[in-house]
Amino acid sequence: MPKGNTDAAFPQASRTFEATYHWPFQNHAMMLPSVAVADVQPDKVTIWTGAQGPFTTRDRISDMLGLPKRNVIVNWVEHAGCYGRLTTDDAAEDAVLLSRAAGKPVRVQWSRQDEHVWEPKGPQQLMKVRVGADAQGMMIAWEYAGRTFPWTEAQGTPQLGERQIGQKNTAPYPASPTGAGAVAQLYDIPNQKVTAAYIPWPQDDPSPLRTNPLRSPGEPAGWFASETMVDEVAAAYGVDAYQFRLRHLGSDQRASELLQATAKQAGWKERPSPSPDAGAAKATGRGIALIARGPTLVCAIADVEVDRASGNVTVKKMTMGHDCGLIVNPDGLKFQIEANVMQGVSRALIEETKWDANGIKTVDWRTYPVITFAKVPDVDIVLINRPERASSGAGEPGIVPLFAAIGNAIFDAIGVRLREGPFTPQRVKAALQARTTATTARL
Repeated sequence: MPKGNTDAAFPQASRTFEATYHWPFQNHAMMLPSVAVADVQPDKVTIWTGAQGPFTTRDRISDMLGLPKRNVIVNWVEHAGCYGRLTTDDAAEDAVLLSRAAGKPVRVQWSRQDEHVWEPKGPQQLMKVRVGADAQGMMIAWEYAGRTFPWTEAQGTPQLGERQIGQKNTAPYPASPTGAGAVAQLYDIPNQKVTAAYIPWPQDDPSPLRTNPLRSPGEPAGWFASETMVDEVAAAYGVDAYQFRLRHLGSDQRASELLQATAKQAGWKERPSPSPDAGAAKATGRGIALIARGPTLVCAIADVEVDRASGNVTVKKMTMGHDCGLIVNPDGLKFQIEANVMQGVSRALIEETKWDANGIKTVDWRTYPVITFAKVPDVDIVLINRPERASSGAGEPGIVPLFAAIGNAIFDAIGVRLREGPFTPQRVKAALQARTTATTARL
C-alpha cells in the first residue's frame, strides 16, 4: 500500500535511519490444557469442548468422519482463555478418533507438557524499517518490510490436526499485511511503502511445528518495530518522544486528542530520551507508543525501572488511553484493557519458546514462565467516549502498543536500544555490554 514515492524521497532526506527488529515464537500459554469429550455413534457424534470456533470444530469432525454436518453436535463449555490457540481443536479431534475406536465416550485432556510443546505457536517475526527525515526532523519517507511464517491452518479451510502435522506450508493464501505484521502508519508521512510476506517453511522434511493466530495476530510485534523506529528518530534529533509524535499526526484529530489525554494522565514531562539519569544503578524511564487497530486507537505509556547489574526490568505502571468509538460498558472495557496489559507485559518481558537440538525446551511453567500477580504493574486508564462513532474493537487492541512502549521506556532508562524481544535480563545485560565494548573500541 504505497503512498508517494519513497525512491525519490530518500535521496532528499537529510538523515536516514534503518534498523531490523525481531520477535520470537511465543506460546498461547493457556492456563488449562486442551480438553474435550466425544461420543461417536454410528450415525452421529456429540462433542463437549471449549473450542474457539465450535462451528469450525463441527466442520472438521464432519470431514474427518464423513458425516453430514447436521449429525455433528458440538456443545460449547467454558474453558480457559485461549487467545487463538483453540482455533485448532486438537483434543476434540483426539477424543473423536479414540471414541470411534473404543465404541464408547472418551475424554481427552492434554498434560501441561503436551500443551506447552505441541500447541501451535504464535509465529516469530522479522521487521525491517527505513526512515528518511529532513533537516527539521520531520519524517518524509518510510519503508517497512515485515516477514513471518504463515499459519499452518489455511485461512477459511478446515485443517485437521493429522494434516497439519508434517505439512510443508506453501502459503496457501496471500500474505495479509496484518497477519505478517505490516502496520498502517498513523503519521502524516508523505512517502510510504509498507510490504509484508510469508516465509516458506525452511525444513526439507515434514515438521510437527505448527503456527496459528496469537492475540491480535502479528500486530504487537509489527507496531513494536514501527513505534521503536519513531522513537529512535525522535531521540536522534533530541526531540521529546510525545511531541515528536504529535507533530507528525497532521490533521488526525482523534489520534491527537488521545495522545494528549494519555500524556496528561501519565504526568508526562517533556524532554528528549534517554533520561539524564540513565547511568544510575537502578534507572527509571518512560516510553510511549501510539497505534491503530482498525478504527480503534490506543496509546500506551510505560514507566519502568531497570537494574543495570542484574538486567531485570520492572514495569511499574502502564497508562492506557483507549478510543474505540461509542463506549457501551465502561467497566467491561477497562477489564479488557487491564487483561491486555497483564498478558502484554508478560510477553514483552519473559515469554519465549526455546529449542535445543532435540526439540522444544519450554515444556512447563518453569521453563516458559508467565507473569505473576506480584509483577503486574499499576494500570491507569483513560477512556475517550465518542457517541457519534460506532463501537469498535476492544478485546485485542490493548496489547498492541505494549512491546513498543516498554522497549522505549527501557531505552529512556538506560540509553540502550533493544530491537529484539522479549526484554529479558540476559538481553538487557548483553545490550549494555555491547555498548561498553563499542565505546571502549572507539577510545
